[in-house]
Amino acid sequence: MYAWDKVEPSKDSTLRIIKECVSRGFEVSYLTKHDISIAKGKVVGKVKKLISQETTDAVEFYNTMQFETSLRDFTEFDMVFMRADPPVDTLLLNMLELIEDKVFFVNKISGLRKANNKIYAASFDDGKETIVPQTLITKDIDLIKSFVEENKFDKFIIKPLDGMGGKGVVLFESNNVGNLSAICDFYINHTGYPQPIICQNYIEGAEKGDVRAIVVNGEPIGAIMRIPAEGDHRSNISAGGSAISHELDDYELELCRKIGKQLIDDGIYFCGIDLINYKMVELNVVSPGGIVPHNKVNNNQEIQKQIVDMLLDKYKEFKK
Repeated sequence: MYAWDKVEPSKDSTLRIIKECVSRGFEVSYLTKHDISIAKGKVVGKVKKLISQETTDAVEFYNTMQFETSLRDFTEFDMVFMRADPPVDTLLLNMLELIEDKVFFVNKISGLRKANNKIYAASFDDGKETIVPQTLITKDIDLIKSFVEENKFDKFIIKPLDGMGGKGVVLFESNNVGNLSAICDFYINHTGYPQPIICQNYIEGAEKGDVRAIVVNGEPIGAIMRIPAEGDHRSNISAGGSAISHELDDYELELCRKIGKQLIDDGIYFCGIDLINYKMVELNVVSPGGIVPHNKVNNNQEIQKQIVDMLLDKYKEFKK
């Protein structure tokens, strides 16, 4: 995961998962990607074992935490949660993939390699917008212009391939694209070498917000509606959006389950699926959040309990 001092305890989903596991009597340790090594042919980590005080309050749980540091073989652990923020470190995946058949990873390392970016979500594009809006991923600015013109988009989105939390998402209208080339050129070339970016049809209703569905083992188990802050088209909570309760209707449930079948096949057991107007616009497979706002708008229902229950069921299958 990210460093402990980067945790925002009042709203951090990872902390809720940790606290739930501790409350069940599990030994829990954490480490960052910088703490992982290979020694004597084994994948090892300098882990910090959590020693906590008994408390029901998550903020107090965080603030009173103490740690014991040791070097541990990863295969000594039963379950490893991958909770570092994107983009994923490919060297880290290379190291952990050596042991993915020996340890239950949430999510599976080979699955993260396949699905950790927005390219995976774009693979659901059938050109008919059955599951996702029409999507182009490219480094070619002329191709973006042609894509927009040929499909007669009234509005469209440009965003970086490795963005998160709504960062870098730019909304364009077809009759006002004067700075399209400049924006695309910046995103493509800002690192010093060309990077592909995403151009996507704007789904009507996005200005009203999106639905974040929490999907575990291919099954949608809860959702919130995220409402953009005034004057902003992004509904991400981290971008200033707010959350209200949302009950998935039959079509949304079926859509999530359809996507969930592919997720299970790829070893993605815990995922956030973002929906707008019955279209999937994004998948968060690396570090899905939304637990705290979900609990808050659903009368403090602690969805992390159900998440851990379902992942333990999957762990039992893995051990057979």
